[in-house]
Amino acid sequence: MPSEADQIEIIGLMAAHEAAVADLYRAYAARFPPRQELFLGLAAEEVEHARLITDLAGRVKAGAVHIAAGRFSAAAMLGSLDYVRERTAEAGKGEVSLSEALAACHDLEHAFIERRFFEIIEGDALEVKELLRLLAEETGAHRARLDEATRRAEEDSDVGAPDAPP
Repeated sequence: MPSEADQIEIIGLMAAHEAAVADLYRAYAARFPPRQELFLGLAAEEVEHARLITDLAGRVKAGAVHIAAGRFSAAAMLGSLDYVRERTAEAGKGEVSLSEALAACHDLEHAFIERRFFEIIEGDALEVKELLRLLAEETGAHRARLDEATRRAEEDSDVGAPDAPP
């Protein structure tokens, strides 16, 4: 098992990643006003995820929660943070189409599910298990909302247009 300090660092990286994804979603909301409601809703939920993850640090210190050894790569998380920040910068410069934005969001949410990102936290407390279930469930719901937004955008033929109507 990683040391307590390493576990706190991992939790910090997880929370920073959630916060960076929220920033990306806010940048997409600004870039695509007709899709602002979708992106701002996702951003608000990511902010809450970051807060919930940050709260786990106290549980690590109390010994109630542990980070599973071998299930987390700080380097991979830092790489993903860089990716998110690069997408955010592109959105700020107007260098992204709606289809690219939706694809990037979908890929981020899918990666969390595929990598079982939230399963790196171990704990017997019912409240920890419920938190992890909630985070995983909401991530799946994000992906479903993005799938629906992509489908609607394709039907509306506005995928490449930055300011097409919703």
